[in-house]
Amino acid sequence: MADNGKVERQLTLRQILSVRCPTCRAQPKEKCTLSTGHPCLKTHLARTQAAAKVSRPENSGQTALRTLKAFTKRARALFQNK
Repeated sequence: MADNGKVERQLTLRQILSVRCPTCRAQPKEKCTLSTGHPCLKTHLARTQAAAKVSRPENSGQTALRTLKAFTKRARALFQNK
């Protein structure tokens, strides 16, 4: 737990590389570069912070379940006997 009371989650390199770097402007899936143009061994801190702000994508199972629930609600309303 961090000192400010927020729970920190560990980000994988894949999650960090999924966002654009605000420092060196490296595109998603590209590694960060130094000001000299050489590749950086680590990602910039600003990129890690940007990745932490992004919500995690749903997996396909969660997406299918959400879609199915929405469909069944609409179908019940459509075919409801009065």
